[in-house]
Amino acid sequence: MRPSRLLAIALLVGLAAHASADDVADAKAYYKEGTQLYKAGNYRAAITAFENAYRKKPHGAIHYNIAQCREKLAEWPAALRSYHDYLREMPDAKDRPAVLASIRRLEEKLAATGVQVLLVYSDPLGAEVRIDDKPRGTTPCHIVLAPGPYSISLHREGYAIAMREVTLGASASQVVEVPMRAAAATPVPLPPPPVPAQAAGPDLAAKPPAAASQATSTAPPPKPAPAPQVKKSRTWTWVAAGVTGVALGTAAYYGMHAKSKNDELLNGTVHTGGKAEELASDAQSSAKKANIMYGVAAAGAAAGATLFFVEGSF
Repeated sequence: MRPSRLLAIALLVGLAAHASADDVADAKAYYKEGTQLYKAGNYRAAITAFENAYRKKPHGAIHYNIAQCREKLAEWPAALRSYHDYLREMPDAKDRPAVLASIRRLEEKLAATGVQVLLVYSDPLGAEVRIDDKPRGTTPCHIVLAPGPYSISLHREGYAIAMREVTLGASASQVVEVPMRAAAATPVPLPPPPVPAQAAGPDLAAKPPAAASQATSTAPPPKPAPAPQVKKSRTWTWVAAGVTGVALGTAAYYGMHAKSKNDELLNGTVHTGGKAEELASDAQSSAKKANIMYGVAAAGAAAGATLFFVEGSF
């Protein structure tokens, strides 16, 4: 039997520049709980813990661990879906060939039972999936079907209905990815044309030029042109904007550095204890610096917004 393993996510906070500290702490606790439950053989509870960790702080490797649990429970379609989710979110995964081999193995198990899996993704997610006009779930979703042709339609409020025709083979699953287009806005009706004024009677129509001249002379005088506006200086607004830009650039640098060290820690290489600790410490330090600079950027943006209105009022 193929040995199973879980992917370790060292320093989940290393990629959490935009996540709150509470969410990161909760995610790490759930992930640790899921790992312990997996080792204890409680795979169903481990799935719940891993899913909770993903909701708090999404990370593609969690899908792999859920797939491992699903395989242990002989839930082949769900395991296959989790492997696909893992490869979608981590396209540069070093173990991609091994994961594809796992997918192929599950497809063979399903083929032996006379069914396969149709996986449907949409952009954006959250679209209702109908197979032959019957609701079957919401994207992303996987559907177990007998081999054959099917009509797929995707429905989401604010978007045009998307249609696809597919033929599911007997030996392999099929992934359908559907980009959705925003629905055209309802045209606004034009207002009705103005009703023409009633024609004047013969006496008024024959009004002499002198009377017309008198009516013209009583027209109101033209309004005076408005006084020119004096352009107001926003020097401090621009200073705050500059501080915000510098802080964002610095935060991005530290964020990428943290990601680089975290990726190096998780690239499948077996590191010595000292090397692993060094990478982990470096990733955590850079992540903290990134979070501090994002805070400075947020403060600068808030100050700039305030100064924009204050300077404009003088």
